[in-house]
Amino acid sequence: MDQLGRPNEERLSDFIRRHRDAILGAWKQRAHALSPTRSPSDPMLTDHIPSVLAYVAEVAGGAGTGAEVDQKLRGIPGHHALNRLAQGYDLADVVKEYAALRAVILELWEREGGGGGGSELIRLNGAIDDAIADAVTRYQEARVRLLQALDAISTAALGSSDLDAFLRALIRATREAAAAVDVAMVLLADGDALEVHATAGLDDGPLLGPPLEASREFARAVLALRGPASLDAALRTLPVTAREIRSRGLRAVYGVPLIHEGRAIGVAILGSRNAEEFSEEDMLMLRTMTSRATGIIVQAQLVAKERASRHQADDARALLATVIEQMPAGLIIGERQTGRVLLTNRQATEIFRQSFDGIQSIEGYIGRGFHPRSGKAYETWEWPLARTVTTGEVVDDEEIDVLRGDGTWGRILVRSRPVLDPEGRVSAGVVTFFDITERTRAEQAQRFLAAASASLSDSLDFQGTLDRLGRLTVPELADWCVIHTLPEVEAARRVTVTHVNPEEVRRARALLREIEPLPGLSAVMEQVLGGERPELFRDFSHPLIAPLAEHAGFRRLVRELGITSVMLVPMVARGRAFGCIALGTAASGRIYDEADLAVAHDLAQRAALAADNARLYEAAQRAIELRDNVLATVSHDLRNPLSAIITAAAVMTKRAAARAGDKGDAKAIQAIQRSAHRMDRLIHDLLDFASLRAGRLELRRQPQDPRDIGREAVETFEPQAQEKGVRLAVTSDEEVPLVVCDRDRVLQVLSNLLSNALKVTGAQGAITVRCERREEHVVFAVADTGPGIPEDELPYLFERFWRGQRNGYKGTGLGLAIARELVVAHGGTIGVESRVGVGTTFRFTIPVGHGAG
Repeated sequence: MDQLGRPNEERLSDFIRRHRDAILGAWKQRAHALSPTRSPSDPMLTDHIPSVLAYVAEVAGGAGTGAEVDQKLRGIPGHHALNRLAQGYDLADVVKEYAALRAVILELWEREGGGGGGSELIRLNGAIDDAIADAVTRYQEARVRLLQALDAISTAALGSSDLDAFLRALIRATREAAAAVDVAMVLLADGDALEVHATAGLDDGPLLGPPLEASREFARAVLALRGPASLDAALRTLPVTAREIRSRGLRAVYGVPLIHEGRAIGVAILGSRNAEEFSEEDMLMLRTMTSRATGIIVQAQLVAKERASRHQADDARALLATVIEQMPAGLIIGERQTGRVLLTNRQATEIFRQSFDGIQSIEGYIGRGFHPRSGKAYETWEWPLARTVTTGEVVDDEEIDVLRGDGTWGRILVRSRPVLDPEGRVSAGVVTFFDITERTRAEQAQRFLAAASASLSDSLDFQGTLDRLGRLTVPELADWCVIHTLPEVEAARRVTVTHVNPEEVRRARALLREIEPLPGLSAVMEQVLGGERPELFRDFSHPLIAPLAEHAGFRRLVRELGITSVMLVPMVARGRAFGCIALGTAASGRIYDEADLAVAHDLAQRAALAADNARLYEAAQRAIELRDNVLATVSHDLRNPLSAIITAAAVMTKRAAARAGDKGDAKAIQAIQRSAHRMDRLIHDLLDFASLRAGRLELRRQPQDPRDIGREAVETFEPQAQEKGVRLAVTSDEEVPLVVCDRDRVLQVLSNLLSNALKVTGAQGAITVRCERREEHVVFAVADTGPGIPEDELPYLFERFWRGQRNGYKGTGLGLAIARELVVAHGGTIGVESRVGVGTTFRFTIPVGHGAG
């Protein structure tokens, strides 16, 4: 009460201070009603209102204007307006907030019975109006600067889709919008690390070492606070290294987190070398710009990731394309639904020698395929790719013969795999194949030439060799084989024609007869034989064959036989030319190449050697036949006079015995008899050998007891053995079966062996003849205790006219050869075992039999 007893009138400024909490509570309700869609949190809504109320109370209390109030409260309305601007409020929203504040104060003032009349209301309105004026001014100025900054950000975002380029433009715009900013940098989160992406104002070089780590520490602190912070406010939680930020001369440092949809993506750090701290306007500007830029940064990161992914995909596709193109294997990818060829590589085109462009179905799969062993053509569904895309079959290492686009043949090794979708269904098929043509051809050539050598060596007949050669080449190497032999090889030139169809052979022979003689053919053969190298003719343009192509008869021959390519190969061996082999392809469609020519040349050389061997063999046979004929004639003619000598010697022996006194005559006559008998034996051996070689010796086979044969042979040589002091014996098994043989000839074999044994066995030596059973044969053995035969002589013992170096052996060299021929003629075998200084054993076998032969 005053002195007159009237109640004291409370001033409005004091009322505001005393009822601050009530005013704030009522204002919050009124402010939420002003903007129900925005509905900020209470702390955010009332962040500056207590200071604004203090400002209003100060001005309303008589301070006058905002410029005259306490330093701490000066500019509070402007700060509030800037805060609302940062929160996205319009200026009208800010004015409405002040109007709502005025209404709340007045309502409480009246309800509490406030006094003072109109003067207090005037002061309140002046204070509110002053705050609105300050807020509007600051809001407008900041908004203009902010719009300029946002325009710079938008320009930067539109100017480049590169993230780092945008960040550099952003910090340039930030420095221009906030004059106090001297240094700016942006650090973005990369996993758990923070990496500097853009800087400005670091004139002394990039941020490295401790300053860089200090910036990262400060940035991590800002992210932990999840709000803007100055370096000074954060220093108490930072390690000492964070103080290195000051090393660049910065006084004020401000960090703003870059947060997008609740996720921290990085930090913007701004520094000033002159200001002690950033102004509210600058901090608002920095927060607003970084807030607006965050979305663009995220979008740029997504674009960068997408671009990087696209580049990676492009690089992967390029790498895949390069790998596919560089693969040593051909590759084809076929679609499941249609069988359409989706992808091929260069190797596939090169292997098939035909393009795969435009193949829309498996039916269009390029290349005629054939089963290598049967030659049967592949059906459409048999191709590995077709089987894989239709049934999911996995194909491993399947060999296929293919007729390629240029008409040549090849062989491929195929592998095929299905491509499965996420549900496990076949979506495509991938087939890879290697060209194994050269490897296969080399293997086939080796097998072919090995078989050819074996086949050609089986015959020693010249014409038979040529016939075999023709059968070897057709159809393995050619459809047609024509062999021309030279007149000096045969009495007249021969032409051997081979084809799988005998009717075609007859037709070809008829055509050759019609056009013979063919002008120019001899010249071609002479050139090929002279150079001794094969020639390959793919068309009539070849210099050797061009003159022949001018003749209608030759063109008719080629046309009617269907010849597509020809190889002309010389047959030359040991410097002798036999002729030429012409190999041609026709219905098979095969086109010869250099590899075929090499095989044909090798075959021709082997054939020429076989032909030369046949020629030499025929010449040798003729010489042997002539020699045997001469030998038989001479031997026969010598026996008559030799018989006369033997008879005369016998008569002279009787007369000398009658005289019984002339011992000199008796010795001379005995010498004549021994020489005559030796000559008779030699002539006998020569005639036997000639008969055996000519196949004219007849064997009179009868069942015989081998023990009797052995005893008879021993008895024949018993006198000679006794005379030399050699023990001669015969032994046998208890049961020895009969043999079917010519008794005289078996005795002849035993006689030859015993005669040789006696010649080399000295006095006190022993010779044994033994008979024993061995399975289906009877074995005769003649063993002596002579000096033995050196090992190096054993392989030659049974060759005719061969004589070893053994002492005392004076034979002709035919005895063992005749013995071998007689044993072989009986179906048996003969052999020898010998040790020098121990002795020698000859064994021969005669088959067991039951009946006469």
